[in-house]
Amino acid sequence: MIRFEDVSVTYDGAAEPTVRGVDFEVPEGELVLLVGPSGTGKSTVLNSVCGLVPHFTGGTLRGRVTVAGRDTRTHKPRELADVVGTVGQDPLSHFVTDTVEDELAYGMESLGLAPEVMRRRVEETLDLLGLADLRDRPITTLSGGQQQRVAIGSVLTPHPKVLVLDEPTSALDPAAAEEVLAVVQRLVHDLGTTVLMAEHRLERVIQYADQVALLPGPGAPLILGDPAEIMAVSPVYPPVVDLGRLAGWSPLPLTVRDARRRAGDLRELLNAGSADAAKGRGELRDQPHSTRTRRQSTPPTP
Repeated sequence: MIRFEDVSVTYDGAAEPTVRGVDFEVPEGELVLLVGPSGTGKSTVLNSVCGLVPHFTGGTLRGRVTVAGRDTRTHKPRELADVVGTVGQDPLSHFVTDTVEDELAYGMESLGLAPEVMRRRVEETLDLLGLADLRDRPITTLSGGQQQRVAIGSVLTPHPKVLVLDEPTSALDPAAAEEVLAVVQRLVHDLGTTVLMAEHRLERVIQYADQVALLPGPGAPLILGDPAEIMAVSPVYPPVVDLGRLAGWSPLPLTVRDARRRAGDLRELLNAGSADAAKGRGELRDQPHSTRTRRQSTPPTP
């Protein structure tokens, strides 16, 4: 569905490419999580999918990026809008209307869809994302999680095959983040939407990923693989993976539930160590007082 073929991007005035030799594929209906330290080009990779790179950012894109067979070098973002939907960190920066229902309809109006088609898709999206009770609400009165759901809904109504998410939960509290990620999971599992997502808080999303794409450093080749395998070599990882590394677990746990299951042997080892220590202290207390005193008062041998 999304294909990168030896892609390098160099921005105007830059001495070196921001990303170099990126070559991977996101299969249809999968969620691929893009990870890496700051400054490694994650946003550049994401924006290459929707055509913002290089059409709006400038610079030079070498290689080839295709989405549903369309080459993003020869198709501008508007010409990709029916196959790619993009949502960033700040939903308010995406909104162009005042109410939820109007925002869901706006993208379809821009594509010139028939009114009856727009009405049907708005109703479907309101139901899918749990927004029916909010349809007439001003967007500015919604919570962060609700606003992000509206932002996702506004790019879903044109029925894109691909959803690009650039840290969609980074500005949300845990409850709102869970709300948004539940929607994303539903889109992948129920509708077969292909999702490429970058997220700073990996502990929130790693469990949902089919594959992880790692940009290990500026200009370094991208590595694609199973989430646990990539976390074993990634310079960025959630706390539960850090625990797994320290404990020497293989495969690494990706969720607290995984870690709890793996921790059984560790708990037994710790309990055994505590029991041995307690036994040693008990034996010392049971020694005759005269023996302990004699040992403590024996002068050093000259």
